[in-house]
Amino acid sequence: MVFQVVATYAPYIYLACGLVALYQLYRLAQVRGERRQAVFSLEREKAVRDLSGIFSVAMILLVVMGVTYFAASTIPRAAEAAPEPEPTLPPQFAVAVTPTNTPLPVTPSATPTGTTTPTEVPPTPDPLQATQTAEALANATPTPAPPPEPQQQQGSSPVCPDPRSVIAAPGNGAVVSGVFTLVGTATHEQFNYYKVEFAPGADAQEGFTYLADGRGQVFDGTLASINSRGFANGPWTFQLTVVDQTGNFPPPCRVTLNIGN
Repeated sequence: MVFQVVATYAPYIYLACGLVALYQLYRLAQVRGERRQAVFSLEREKAVRDLSGIFSVAMILLVVMGVTYFAASTIPRAAEAAPEPEPTLPPQFAVAVTPTNTPLPVTPSATPTGTTTPTEVPPTPDPLQATQTAEALANATPTPAPPPEPQQQQGSSPVCPDPRSVIAAPGNGAVVSGVFTLVGTATHEQFNYYKVEFAPGADAQEGFTYLADGRGQVFDGTLASINSRGFANGPWTFQLTVVDQTGNFPPPCRVTLNIGN
């Protein structure tokens, strides 16, 4: 608390110390003149005491200016280094962020097997029945799972002002539904993190709300997976911002998508 007050009023403290130092220089010249002109020992002793007082004031000024310089240079840096609290994602949005586009391995379908029930083995097997059983097992194939419904990703590529913050897909004006993926690039020479925000309407310039973020750089990969069922149908603007270590960021990239659930 004390250091914050000192850092706030540092210019005024420097000014006061400077004025006191000028006055002490004037007193020093005056006392040294009195000492040279002193005839009696009492006058010389008084001049020596005055010089000691001037020296003590000078030491106090040095201490005050040192503490002021420490507070003024340390408190702002500590405030800048404090991490910005991350907003909490609203519960109605189901978002899964993957910093890299890594395909998942395909899980093989289980091969159907029969259940063997211990029965009395006949002395002579029926050749026709054995042939029919072998053909039935050979023709048995697992039922393939239905393919996922494809996303409607159309529209033109958005024009991003900085190549370090780019949304490549879906394109500007695309119609999306269900769970869709933002693909692009989020990188910086002093990368800290990136965040994805949204705002209602087409080509929105303000009023953005936090949606997702990532702590790793992404090069032409997945930025965020978004469930569009949490949005009302109509145009929405999505914004990608890349933040560096100093808290600054280049111009963000925006894309307008039409939700059509």
